Amino acid sequence: MKRSSLILSYWMVALILFAIVLSSTGYSFADALFLASSLMPVAVLFRYLMAQIRFASRWQGIRDVCFLALFILTMAFLAVHLAHTLILVLRRQLYETDLVVSPILLNPVFLLAMLLMIIVGDYFFGHLIEQRMPMEEETITFTSDRQPVMLLQQEILYVESCDTETWVHATEGRRYRNKRSISTWAHLLGNDFLRIHRSYLVRITACQGREGESVVLGDVRLPVSRKYKAIVQEVLG
Repeated sequence: MKRSSLILSYWMVALILFAIVLSSTGYSFADALFLASSLMPVAVLFRYLMAQIRFASRWQGIRDVCFLALFILTMAFLAVHLAHTLILVLRRQLYETDLVVSPILLNPVFLLAMLLMIIVGDYFFGHLIEQRMPMEEETITFTSDRQPVMLLQQEILYVESCDTETWVHATEGRRYRNKRSISTWAHLLGNDFLRIHRSYLVRITACQGREGESVVLGDVRLPVSRKYKAIVQEVLG
């Protein structure tokens, strides 16, 4: 079974377990499943944003976590009330009924704890999958000068932004021009690459060290901007 199928299976199981917990508070299982489904996108968003937090300094990291928790709770409350409204509208098409929000769903500690349990479980489950099923080298496909290009991710050294276009610098001195923005490249290449400047995105394992305010990649020296200095210091030392 592929990694993506296993991860999807985890989230499906988490959804059902969350629905079972909610059904124990007085909801029918159908209503509980609908409510749990409305909160799953919030959990996915929580998982993604947590991965973006960088503890360049302890207080900055704590502040970012607190702001994220407030944002996620706001989204969760909105999702719960929207789901209740939809359930109420659908039920009243069949018969008159009152559906009151369970007090436990208005408890921020409960909501945050449930969402945290889901994303922590996802983290450890993903870590287990990585150990049991090592990921094959990913192939990156793009267009350069109207020609299709396929590169292994490990072949890309760094990406350089030049006004309205970017240059992909690969091993053996290869260079490819394309129209993707450097932000798009950063999202596509993921955590194996590090933004060091508004114009440069580098593969972490290709970095051989730092010299002053520059990152060394073989014979190439790339500047580190003030905005990214802290994260570069944290990752590269």
